Amino acid sequence: MLRLSLLLAGLCLAATVGLACGPYFPWQLLDDRAATLSATPANSFAFEAAHLVPAPQDSLRANEPVDNGDPDQLDNMRAKIEADGLTASQVARLGRMRAAESGREAYDMGRGLPEAVRRYVSGAVAFRLGEEADAVSHFSAILALPAAQRSSRATWAAFMLGRTQAALNEPSAAASAFALTRSLAIAGADDPLGLAVASYGEEARLHVLAAHDAFDRQGTEADRTTAYAREIGHAVLLYAEQAARGSSSGVESLRMVAEELLDIDQKGVDPARLDAAVGHAPTQRLLVAYALARIEDDPAAHGPHPLLVRLVTAIEATGTAAPAADRLAALCYRVGRYDLAAGLARRAEGPLAAWVQARLATRAGDLPAAAAAYAVASRAFPGAWSAPLDDANRKLVIGEQGLLTLARGDYLAAMEQLYPVITTYWGDVAHIAERVLTTDELKHFAETHPPVPQIQRLLGRRLMREGRLQEAMAYFGPDVDPDMHDYARTYVTAMADGKARWWPTERARALYDAADQARWHGMELMGTETGPDYFGLGGSYEGGIGQMELKGPFISEIEKTRFAATAARPDLRYHYRYVAADLASQAADLLPPRSQAFAAVLCHATEWMLSVNDPRAGALYRRYLTDGPAIPWAAHFGSDCPDPDFDAAGRFPRDQAVRVARHFVSRYRWLLIGGLIVLTAGLAAARRRASSNP
Repeated sequence: MLRLSLLLAGLCLAATVGLACGPYFPWQLLDDRAATLSATPANSFAFEAAHLVPAPQDSLRANEPVDNGDPDQLDNMRAKIEADGLTASQVARLGRMRAAESGREAYDMGRGLPEAVRRYVSGAVAFRLGEEADAVSHFSAILALPAAQRSSRATWAAFMLGRTQAALNEPSAAASAFALTRSLAIAGADDPLGLAVASYGEEARLHVLAAHDAFDRQGTEADRTTAYAREIGHAVLLYAEQAARGSSSGVESLRMVAEELLDIDQKGVDPARLDAAVGHAPTQRLLVAYALARIEDDPAAHGPHPLLVRLVTAIEATGTAAPAADRLAALCYRVGRYDLAAGLARRAEGPLAAWVQARLATRAGDLPAAAAAYAVASRAFPGAWSAPLDDANRKLVIGEQGLLTLARGDYLAAMEQLYPVITTYWGDVAHIAERVLTTDELKHFAETHPPVPQIQRLLGRRLMREGRLQEAMAYFGPDVDPDMHDYARTYVTAMADGKARWWPTERARALYDAADQARWHGMELMGTETGPDYFGLGGSYEGGIGQMELKGPFISEIEKTRFAATAARPDLRYHYRYVAADLASQAADLLPPRSQAFAAVLCHATEWMLSVNDPRAGALYRRYLTDGPAIPWAAHFGSDCPDPDFDAAGRFPRDQAVRVARHFVSRYRWLLIGGLIVLTAGLAAARRRASSNP
């Protein structure tokens, strides 16, 4: 009885649940390619539950509160809707009526209210107090009113009439009332609470009760089991209709039915129930969907869960055609019944069957056949009422198709296939774009396809890394990010000036400006989307996007070669800081060694290498010690560096010459004066000789 009470508790109208409806979808398919291409195709349980029956042709839709932890949420929603169209004084009267001690008292208190409203609240009070006969009278009276008078409460009355008849143990009358609820709503009666959809669940609950009661009846075990399966089948169909109209309560109820049939909690339910139930097509499909989406493999057994094998065996024993051969094919693939899976998949149509065939072909090593099956699976089937694949699986099929195409060595085709699901499998697309395609291949692809910001930025940074600076600027437009456009322009101009300017110190200034941009804006200017910089994760994590290394099956030697050739230089995290330090070192080469700028440039380069704990910081410091000038801030070299004074460095040769001359004059001034006197006397004597010999 505990199991039954728990089951029924989950089937009530007020059930609001948060489902973990599986299966799990990875955000990168290339991490473990063998596992990706061997996993069992399966939709989520919620999707399958909502598609057990054909898509509804009516306009009935569920109206269930989202579970936010508020136990009064449903009552509050009802009270708000109930007050619609009433005055404040009438709403206050409703509140007093609900506190009445009998349905009759409530009715007497309701004078002045519309008759349908007065009758409904009185019936609700009677129902709450266990006065079922009085409740039936009030609800029936509403349905007997003229159409215009009953319209606002007709569906409410029919629904509550059904619940009251169920409480009176009159399942046939209750079912009729629930069916009437739906008929009234379809005919146009107001249904703001979504009671027409909820009535499917309430009627299904009657069959669940009948299914459990079947085992208390007289008759053979076979008769009782057959009755149980028949009643559960009716319940499944009704819950499926409820779920198909957007009811999470319907989905949850189907889950609980499946768990009871499969004895998930191992309460000892008679396995004969399962054998009988799988003969009912919707029930069989429900159980297969549940098994695929929610039953994990058994780690202890190193294989499929015994329940999965048990279910396949039970379905085989029916000897009838599978109602959903594609789903059953997937389940057979899961449990290793590959021959049976292949036969079922061949007889079925649609993307799931083709997906299973792709799996089987991959397992057999027939990649061309797998590619052909994936091509079928990835097509859309807009006319299929069963909506064979949910949105996540449609994207997954496309992603796996791209993976297989990549494994076959057709890199551009793989990029083409993955492009429509770029936001879902960005890590995989980024791997191909950054580490497999050549830069020219990627550039051509970007120019011939609708622009995607991630690809545009990735390409711009890749061109920067490869020194194709003017081409890169096309992907750093001011309309995308004005600040980054300015940083990129500064870097590109500085790199050009570092080669073109005439004076060495001006070239050094330009190279240092480029180094400074690389250090502080290098992630945005030239950082790799994947490793080693992980721009795609903001640089905050090492790993998690793209591929750190290539190993395992479904990886060609050409892909490995291209992967190695496209690595960042150096292939170290925050590689742009190394680029910055190298540019600063080149700037130092152009500066007078004893200048302040020489020391300051090396100081900054040292600081940048210290930030990544690289031993190059020591080499830069030793270079300063060997060639640099004595400076007051040398004690904190590499941690608190001043700006380089390039203007002073430009004047340094002239200033150095003046200082040397002054030092020489100061030290040898008397000798210089004597020499000047001798020179002057000699010049005077020579002048006299010249004048005496005309």
